[in-house]
Amino acid sequence: MIEMDDAIRIVLENTQLIDTTTVDLMDALGYTLAEDVRSDIHMPPFDKATMDGYALQGGDIASASSNTPVVLDVIEEIPAGTVPQKVVGQGQASRIMTGAPVPDGADTVIMVEDTESEANGQKVRVLDVTQVGENIARLGEDVMVDQVVLEKGALVRPPEIGILAAVGVVRVPVYRKPIVGVIATGSEVVEPSLKPRPGQIRNSNGYSMMAQALRASAQIKYLGIVEDDAESLKRVIGEGLDTCDIVMLSGGVSAGVYDLVQDAMRDLGVEVLFDRIRMKPGKPLTFGVKGKKLVFGLPGNPVSSVVGLELLARPAIRKMQTMTMWHHAQVKTVLKADFRQSPGRKQFVPAHSVPGEHGVWTSDWVGHHGSADLFALARANSLFVVDAEVEHVPAGTALDLILLEEW
Repeated sequence: MIEMDDAIRIVLENTQLIDTTTVDLMDALGYTLAEDVRSDIHMPPFDKATMDGYALQGGDIASASSNTPVVLDVIEEIPAGTVPQKVVGQGQASRIMTGAPVPDGADTVIMVEDTESEANGQKVRVLDVTQVGENIARLGEDVMVDQVVLEKGALVRPPEIGILAAVGVVRVPVYRKPIVGVIATGSEVVEPSLKPRPGQIRNSNGYSMMAQALRASAQIKYLGIVEDDAESLKRVIGEGLDTCDIVMLSGGVSAGVYDLVQDAMRDLGVEVLFDRIRMKPGKPLTFGVKGKKLVFGLPGNPVSSVVGLELLARPAIRKMQTMTMWHHAQVKTVLKADFRQSPGRKQFVPAHSVPGEHGVWTSDWVGHHGSADLFALARANSLFVVDAEVEHVPAGTALDLILLEEW
C-alpha cells in the first residue's frame, strides 16, 4: 500500500494537458480559456452619462443653489443609443439619459433630481452645485482597446460570459473537457430500470460516478455494465481507451477470483502505477496510464468509490483543463461528538459540517454503516480526516476538513 499523498502525487504527475477547441459563447460556461482574451474596443467607447440629467459646462453652475438658481437653455434631448447633434455652449444644456454619449462642449452632468424643468422643457433651473466632471464615465475608463480582459486558464463563469460578450468574442477558445468513460463491473449488477432478482444489485455506482465526473467539469460516456468475464472486460476497457481520455471502472479491483480489472488493464498495455492505498474507505484502488490516457479502477463499495473519485480522479480531470482548483477546499473543523476507528489507515469520514467563527467548521459524522452505505453518504457535504495512527478522537478535537460543497 502507498500513502494517500503519494497516490495523489502519482496521479497528478501522470496527468497531461488536454487539447484545445472553440465553442459558442453560450456553451463556454464551465470551460477554461485556452488563450488570453483582449478587448476590441475601448470601454466605455465614448464619454457617457452615468445619470439621467443635463449635460452642461461646469463653470455655468459654480454658484447655483436653491436660493440662487441658475437657468440654462435646453438645446436638445439625448436618449441612450443616439448621437448628440449639437455642441453645448455657455449658458446651454442638453437633457441626457443614462448611458448616452456626452455632447461636445459639455464637461459635467447634473442629476435631474437637482434641477427643475421650465418653459415646457425649453429651459432648466439648476438648484445645486455639481463638481466639474461629475457623473461622466470617460472613454476607455474601464478597458482600453487591445487590453487583456481575461487571462488564459480563467474559468468561464457567468461574469466571464458577460465580458466575452462585451468584447465581441462569440467563438471562445477553451480547453476541451475530458471525456470520462464509466464502466460498472460485476455479473450481479443490473441497470436501475430493472428490479433486482435474488443475488443482484442495481448499478448505483456507475451513475454516481457519471454525476461526479460531470460535476468535476468532464464529459461522460457510459460504457455500460460488464459481467465478470476477462474477454468482455478487455473489450469494453479497450473501447474506453480508444474513445475516452479517462476510463473509470467500479468494482473488480480487489483480490478475489472474479477481480479481473488489473489483468485486463495490463493485457491492454496499461501501466499500473499503484493498486492499494493506505486509506479508508477505498484501499483497493487501482491507477494506471497508457500514453495520455488515465485508468482508475475504483472499489465496488459505493462510499469507497465516491471518496476515491473525489480525492484522486477529480483533481486529474481539472488539471487536464488547467483549472487552478484541482482539489476541494480544505479547512479546519472540530467534532461535535467522539469518533473511534481501528488504526492503520488514514480515514476520510463522510460528515455534515457547518461553518463557525474564525473560519473553523463544526462536523457531525453521518454515521454510515460501512463503505456500502450510500444512503448515509447523501447526508454528507464534507470529509473529515483522521490520521492512521489515531484510535480515539474526542469531541472538540480540531481536524482537517475537505469540503464537498459543490454537491
